[in-house]
Order: sequence, then structure tokens, then C-alpha cells
Amino acid sequence: MTDELEDQIIAKTQGYLNAKKHKEAAESADALARVDPKDAIVWYLKGKVHYMSGEHEEALAALSKAATIQNNSPDVWLLMGYTLVALRRYDESVQYLEYVKNLKPDSMEASAALGIVHAILGEADAAHARVADALSLNKAGAVVMLENFNKQFIASSPAVEAGTKELVENLIEKARLTK
Repeated sequence: MTDELEDQIIAKTQGYLNAKKHKEAAESADALARVDPKDAIVWYLKGKVHYMSGEHEEALAALSKAATIQNNSPDVWLLMGYTLVALRRYDESVQYLEYVKNLKPDSMEASAALGIVHAILGEADAAHARVADALSLNKAGAVVMLENFNKQFIASSPAVEAGTKELVENLIEKARLTK
């Protein structure tokens, strides 16, 4: 496959994702994986499609293939960390998100996700420190991420204790008020 054709299919798949056309995105990603199975971006994209479709085990499998091909991509490890949060495998997600911070110290996304995970684990000091780091890197982006993580994984989950939900709400409120 030519790089240009591959780039077109990648862009098409991403366009389907942006339009929330998960079935079409999955078909496009599957076709790409059949044609170029040795390209990490193909497996990353396939993992992203599964993640966005709520197919977290499948996302993790595809992202693991991407990491095997190219183990130093912060984007792959970040999405793996998010996927592990979605699967409630919090201790593992901390390891993956910390690896992202080692690869890319200025990753606001990893810091914000670590703040949420530490809150879920009941580690308030670590949660506050990671949220502060995220805010120092990109306040507006960190607030949006914290709100999205709260909406997706915390507020609506019966598995998350009331005290944890309160801690996360306080972190978000403090983040909004930080100058």
C-alpha cells in the first residue's frame, strides 16, 4: 500500500470517528489492518475505534499490538491507560499513564487522567498533585478532561463510592477556580 493511500484511509477512518459513525470506522480500520498489519498507527487507530465504540477489551488488544510494533508512542500508551480506566483496572492504568509521563513529561492528558485514577483509588494527595500538574500544563484542557472523565467514569458509576465522587467534584471545582 502506498503511504498516500494509507494516509487517505487513516483520514477517512478518523472522519468516521469524528462523525460518530463507529460501524464505518470499524470497517475502515479493519481493512487497513488487513492491508498493513505491521504499522503501529493502524493498530492504534483500530484501538481508538474500539475504545470509542465502548469495546474496551478489543481496544486493549489492538493497542497492545501497536505497542509491540512501536513501544515508545505516548499516544498508544495514553489510550491504553484510558482503556484500563474504562475497564476499572486502575492500578494497571497508573503504570501505563506514568509511562506516558516518562515518555512525554508535558502530557496534560496523562496528568489529568492520573489525577482521576488516584482519586478513584482514594489517594487524595496524589490526585491533587496530578491535577495541579495538569492545570499547570494546560488549564482549559485539564478542566475539560476532568469533566469528561467525571461524566464518563465517575458520576454515573454505581461502583464508585460517594466519597470518591465528592473528591472528584472538589478537584474539578478547584480546577475551574484556579487562575
